[in-house]
Amino acid sequence: MVIGTGALLAVAAVLAFAVGTIQRRSAPAVATAIVLIFVPYLLAVFPPLQPGPRGLVGGGLPLAAREWLLRITPAAGFSIQQAVPQFSQVTGVFYTPNWGYWPLGPWAGFAVECAWASVALALALYLLRRRDA
Repeated sequence: MVIGTGALLAVAAVLAFAVGTIQRRSAPAVATAIVLIFVPYLLAVFPPLQPGPRGLVGGGLPLAAREWLLRITPAAGFSIQQAVPQFSQVTGVFYTPNWGYWPLGPWAGFAVECAWASVALALALYLLRRRDA
């Protein structure tokens, strides 16, 4: 888990570097990197909507939307910090990011983040060669 967290931060730095190269401005690049990586994570761990006496209460996203956020955004890389395996006999209610479980396995989530960084780096290289040729 410790080595995976270091790799997670290294890939996040590569993603932020690529975004900075694409945007060519430091402040918007930092803001974009934070929005890409941390905002989906925060939306996913925010308490989900629960049925209450006067309708839905809670204010967060539904569980299905939270799981999809953690499957397709760079925030999926945080699954490398998952230390507890899932068991089939336990109901799915407890398998949420709030309890330390992720919809993807540790290395699959890390691969999603690596894919985002690779695409951003390829786009940055293309734009850098086109603009500064």
